[in-house]
Amino acid sequence: MVYQFTTAAEAVGATVKQFSGMSGVVRYLQEVSGGEKVAFSHLPEEYAELHEIFPPVPPTEYPQVGFCLSVAQAGIAGTGSLLLDLSNTEERSATALAPIHLVLLKKSTILPDLRAAAPLLQSALTAGKSGYLSITTGPSRTADIERVLTIGVHGPKELHILILEGA
Repeated sequence: MVYQFTTAAEAVGATVKQFSGMSGVVRYLQEVSGGEKVAFSHLPEEYAELHEIFPPVPPTEYPQVGFCLSVAQAGIAGTGSLLLDLSNTEERSATALAPIHLVLLKKSTILPDLRAAAPLLQSALTAGKSGYLSITTGPSRTADIERVLTIGVHGPKELHILILEGA
């Protein structure tokens, strides 16, 4: 399924990288960000070490940040899409304002299609908290009536999906 996911995601303009552990992810993040600040959408406790390397940025600085890092709830192999929980409005703005969006995806959470994600969607939407789920496929893109495609108008120009194996 990883091959199918990667093929579909790359077909819509995403960059997909695979890592065997967090040390490779950290090196890649450092390389891509070039030492610039990184905004985070919700970061689960298991990735707290990233805050030590990339100090959290306050929401007032999101418009000046070049990178945002998110963690996907799941990946959809058939379309190369990511399921993101963006319930926190400030964190959601980080994913829309940064020109480059980096998303961690556990290999074990890649599902064959959207139908397979139905239990996950139902659970997230009935959990009692205000839910805002996003299914993201590739970088932001839009076209006008003359079919002129523009990348990055309503969100990131680049989407990097970092598949973490063995997680």
